[in-house]
Amino acid sequence: MNLFTADIGKRKLHVYDSANDKFYGKMPQDYLINLNIPELKCGDILVIEDAHLRESHKLTMAQPFNYDELEELKRTADEKGVTILLFPQKSTPKARKLAGIMADDKSDEVDTRAIASFLLNDKNAFNALKQFVPNKLETFKEENKSIVEYIQQSNDDINEAKSCEYGLTPKFEDIYQDEVSKWIKKYTVDGGSSIFGYQPTISDYLNHDEELLCLLGIPYNKKTGQLRIENGNRIYTLVHSLLRPNGELRVRLDVGKVPYWQYIKAHYLGCKPYHMKQGVAASNYKHWMRRAASEYAFPGKTSPNASDIQVGMSYDEYFKLKRARTKVDKMTQKIWYALRKMIVEDGLRVK
Repeated sequence: MNLFTADIGKRKLHVYDSANDKFYGKMPQDYLINLNIPELKCGDILVIEDAHLRESHKLTMAQPFNYDELEELKRTADEKGVTILLFPQKSTPKARKLAGIMADDKSDEVDTRAIASFLLNDKNAFNALKQFVPNKLETFKEENKSIVEYIQQSNDDINEAKSCEYGLTPKFEDIYQDEVSKWIKKYTVDGGSSIFGYQPTISDYLNHDEELLCLLGIPYNKKTGQLRIENGNRIYTLVHSLLRPNGELRVRLDVGKVPYWQYIKAHYLGCKPYHMKQGVAASNYKHWMRRAASEYAFPGKTSPNASDIQVGMSYDEYFKLKRARTKVDKMTQKIWYALRKMIVEDGLRVK
């Protein structure tokens, strides 16, 4: 098996043959349809950015082929025994950085080499690639419509709360309240023992795990022993994935049911490379919560807001980063399922 990577630009096809370290540039883009690529043989794998293998439309030149041409490409690949895999467009900048390529290097060859190097080094990323299946533009839009609307609804819901610091700081707690912020207060700072008996807290559902509580932004106050809201954006973001500001459950718009973790991780928290823009909740998690809680920091990084993936980063450092991110993701998953039990299964509500 040999790995080929391809790119299309300015109506030209550019291909890198990784096994033989050969680059074939500026071939007619139609060469892709009949797989007229030097040294490509049965059993080989061809990887190309997913954006290039969607049905063409008038608003972009990134998709140069119509549906009939894409079907012809699939038939040709099947006949020749070639597997075509899709590389998420959002991951290309990461591959370029790991290959040591500066942002201003726009040569035809760089992306094909960078993607090949990335996939040969990161086997998990390689195994996660989707197989190419021709899809009509309208079908693609319809399949993704509910996800796009779900993300938009989530962003619309959270934007007002964000502008008021989620109603969880002294500055805004008397000015802004919604059912999410009320729920958070009820089961954190207002929970525990009272004249009405014991009211469970989020800490109870997390078995009083202080590491998880710190990740959630609600550590114990060392003086009082009570929970305190230290990072309202963290707990609000996760509770908001289950509860809307009006008190309704947040459901998937395609099936009308509360989703499970894989859906939330991919679409609400934005941890899926095939989507480009996912708004406030994804930013809160990926750029703030996960990064702040991570045990990894690139050596010599001067700005806390700079990307963790640096130009020229070694793969050893990259895998340290991945392990640290995975640890935070697993901790967040544990927190999220505790919140799901509280809100959905046990049905705790703000009254």
